[in-house]
Amino acid sequence: MDTNQLVIIDHHKPIQLVVERMAIYLQSKIMEAYDEHQQVYYVFFYKDHYLTTAKATQLKRHSYIAQAFKKGIILPANHPFIQMVMSTDHLYKKRTFKQVIEKMENVIPPHELAFLATFFESFIPKKKLFAYIQSLYYEYRRNGQMFKSYRIIQILKDFAPSHSFVKELSNHLDFLKYAKLYQNQSDILFEKDPIFIEKLLFSRMRDETQFEKLSRLLEEKSRWLDLMAIYIQNLSSNDTYFPKLLELLEKHLSKEQKIEVLEVLLNQMPNHRHIPQILLQEYFSLGETNKILHLLSSCNLTLNEFETIEFVHLLEDIDLVDCHEYLEKLPLFFIPFFQFQPKKATEFLHNWIIQLLNKKMYSIKDIYALLSPLKKIREAAPILKKVETMKKLADDPDKQLLLGELYYQFKQYDQAIECFSWEMELKAVDPKPVQWLSKIYNELGMKQEYMAYQKLCIDMQKRA
Repeated sequence: MDTNQLVIIDHHKPIQLVVERMAIYLQSKIMEAYDEHQQVYYVFFYKDHYLTTAKATQLKRHSYIAQAFKKGIILPANHPFIQMVMSTDHLYKKRTFKQVIEKMENVIPPHELAFLATFFESFIPKKKLFAYIQSLYYEYRRNGQMFKSYRIIQILKDFAPSHSFVKELSNHLDFLKYAKLYQNQSDILFEKDPIFIEKLLFSRMRDETQFEKLSRLLEEKSRWLDLMAIYIQNLSSNDTYFPKLLELLEKHLSKEQKIEVLEVLLNQMPNHRHIPQILLQEYFSLGETNKILHLLSSCNLTLNEFETIEFVHLLEDIDLVDCHEYLEKLPLFFIPFFQFQPKKATEFLHNWIIQLLNKKMYSIKDIYALLSPLKKIREAAPILKKVETMKKLADDPDKQLLLGELYYQFKQYDQAIECFSWEMELKAVDPKPVQWLSKIYNELGMKQEYMAYQKLCIDMQKRA
């Protein structure tokens, strides 16, 4: 199963869905997914607890889910955070609202259940949800827990602000002292009503002071994914958050997950100062040659001596021609290598040209054009001169012996044989092309051909 796919079990019937995006909003995470008929489904999580899946009909304009996808942090399909939220088997059972409540009663306190209930306004009659939340208020009230009762009223003020019950109790004398705490946004609410405080801070997190308070709240609750998400959300407007984000990624994610997040960030912010260099180091540590090539091709990075040598060692173990999309820029990466280790660089360049010729994807003319950035490198000049000569002699029938020798140096034996055979026909008394043919067939292990040309060579020398 692909990483952005999941299966919902609805009355024992499996429904395969493809996740398109996910909203992180307050205590919720909501995935928007599609089935094979393009029917929309929403997969609900409270913090990191799976709740249920609802088939979309029409989302109410000001409902919680509408606000989540309008004001929340929206992550695209295949974002690593989405994979972290999903269960390992990507398998979920669709539950009724009653089953969700029964499941979560053992996990979270009643005032959080009240807030959780508001998630489903677009899928469950509002009267039913209101009645459930109201029952939680009465339970607290009967037990004399006045502040907890008022926390429920605060949730209802967002959920149904025009309801007469809400209007009456919001201004009731019994709750006056608590109302003042909310009006003044007292620090005591950080402990007493984190749901209210989080919503307030989330709406203001572009402000640096409010962001710091929100990040502290999430850190105290160990909600690391949510914490990383708000850092990423604000990173584009405040790069000073990057060191803290990097610290969080290193502390709470695996190496592979950290790299995936940084890759997404680089795609969003291709001109970021630090991300390309950090990714480069990670790719080197994992030996990810193709990713190093892609990074060097797309970002303005300079390799130091150690990185240059390590990079060329990695290149020795891959088929460079398979990385054809990077070939045009690849010679530029060799320039520092010639500066640090000219002898090895020369050997590598020679072998690379052999690879290009062996694949027959590039003509001599193409290869010469490809290597043009190296013309000013003294150590590379002799090799480039050979390629240039091959380009010039390709259609010169009088220079086939020299062309054959150059083909031989780059291990292009078929082309060399063709050149020497042509030369042998034109100059029947010259033993040189025969000697070359004998040599090549011997190296190729073609003993019968080798012996034939060896005998011919000896006969020619006797007649000379």
